[in-house]
Parts: sequence; structure tokens; C-alpha cells
Amino acid sequence: MRVTGKFYKLHGKLKSSAVKGKLPCQSELDLFEPHLRQVVDQHHPLVILAGIFPWEILEKEYSILYSKKGAPAKPVRLMAGLLILKEIFSASDKGIMVEWSKDPFFQYFCGSSVFSVKLPCAPYDMTRFRKRIGMERLAGLKKTSSVYLKKSGIHRLKTEGKPGNENFSYYVSSGMHQIIIKRLRDLAEKFYGKSQFHAGTFNRHD
Repeated sequence: MRVTGKFYKLHGKLKSSAVKGKLPCQSELDLFEPHLRQVVDQHHPLVILAGIFPWEILEKEYSILYSKKGAPAKPVRLMAGLLILKEIFSASDKGIMVEWSKDPFFQYFCGSSVFSVKLPCAPYDMTRFRKRIGMERLAGLKKTSSVYLKKSGIHRLKTEGKPGNENFSYYVSSGMHQIIIKRLRDLAEKFYGKSQFHAGTFNRHD
């Protein structure tokens, strides 16, 4: 019988009969798999956000929602991270889970040490986590994350499509040099003609 979905009253609060899950320590390197810290760009907004977000405070606040006995639940860092990513990319639960299984930055942000192609959890785990923390804490998580999103430069992430779809992609805008490149492209199109420029058929003038 599964106990992870049970809740009981404790001092007027809902408390889960599941034990709080733990993530493997990111400082413990696997001899056979590259550590995510070694492969992700440390200047990527999600990596910056992962470093400045108050995960320890969140863990402490949410620890009262778990029992000392029972089946281990998914780690708080993973589930809270998925909810934050879902908010950033305006995604569905399933969509953000699919993208998580393909994106090392998503996995690093959620506390993973090594890359995995498996889904991070089952869809009902996200629903269960939202019920566990309640609407008030969920609103608080969104409010807190919005403050740190600005500090991390998350606005530099530009997306196309919706997470979970084949056409979904995103890139990090690098600022001024992107504007310069666009202006140079516009000038090239104007000089050579748009159709020739995109077809690559213009002649080079030395």
C-alpha cells in the first residue's frame, strides 16, 4: 500500500506521511559520468538562478510538511525547481517534465548532479506537491522566485514554441552584440537583396 499520498492533521496543519526526499550532493563526482557543474555554462541565467536562490531556506520551511516515517517523497529542490521552470516557460506539468529530461540546465537548476534522460517524476507528483505545500506557499514560491529571476538575468532567455512540443527551443540573448549582428544582417539584406542574402548566392566583393 502506498503511503505517499496520505495526509493527516498535525497542530492544525496538513502533514504528509511521506519522508522528505534528498538529492545527491553535487560535490560528489561520479567517476563514470560527467558532473553537470563541469558541462553547464556558469553564465547561463538558470545556472546563476540556481546559485542565488535560497534553497536551504525553502527546504527548512517545507520540512514541517513531511513525516519522519513513510516512503521517501521526491526532493523539495526538484519539485520546487520544476514549478519555477514551469512558471518561467509558461509550460504544462507534462511539458516541463519532458524538457527537463532533455536539458542539462533544467536538471542542474533542480539540483541534479548528473544528466538523466528519464522523466524527473510522474505527472501526479507535481499535483501532489502543490497540494502538500498549499496555495499560500505556492504563491510565496512564485513571489520569491520573481525577485531572484530579475537578479539572474532570466529575461535574456528567448523562447520559441511551448515546452514539450517538438518545435520548442530557447536561447540566451547576449545583449548588445546580438543587436549589432541583427543590424549587420539588415544592412547585408538591403545591399545584396533579401532573397539572395538568405539563399547565400550573393557575390563577395574584395
